[in-house]
Amino acid sequence: MFRITTKNERVDKLVKNITSKSARDLLIKLYAEEIAKESRKYITQGKVTPQLCPATIDHRRKRGIVNQKPLLFKKGLRDSIKATKRGVSFAKYGQLHRDGYTVAESAYAKYHGFYNKKLKKGRTVPPREFIAYFADESIKRKIDKRVRKRYMEEINKRR
Repeated sequence: MFRITTKNERVDKLVKNITSKSARDLLIKLYAEEIAKESRKYITQGKVTPQLCPATIDHRRKRGIVNQKPLLFKKGLRDSIKATKRGVSFAKYGQLHRDGYTVAESAYAKYHGFYNKKLKKGRTVPPREFIAYFADESIKRKIDKRVRKRYMEEINKRR
């Protein structure tokens, strides 16, 4: 239904069969706004899975951070989620979290135990889907319902 790019969620492909450009642009705008809003809320509420591993929780605790919600360390990723003309954009590193990754070698990673010097391998961070539309079917239905309602309201205003 959607085409995933490196750092943007493309809503424009969702509505490609609508012939009127203004109607298509309106739908893209409405979907993008709803998906961005719900995704920020999804992260804030701590619904992103899987939960943090004990080593990450311990690392946060040592730094004085009691928050144990995934992807809400400094709130940068959550705050970067925005609606655009073509869909939803977010900080580039967000795609790493969506795909999962292995921690690269660095002094910081070695010092905090996220990189094993003997094995020459970093810890594996599991994929965490934070775009609520893809992560939770009930949120997807809620977004679809709200967009349909808002779309009809906007269309009726224009008449």
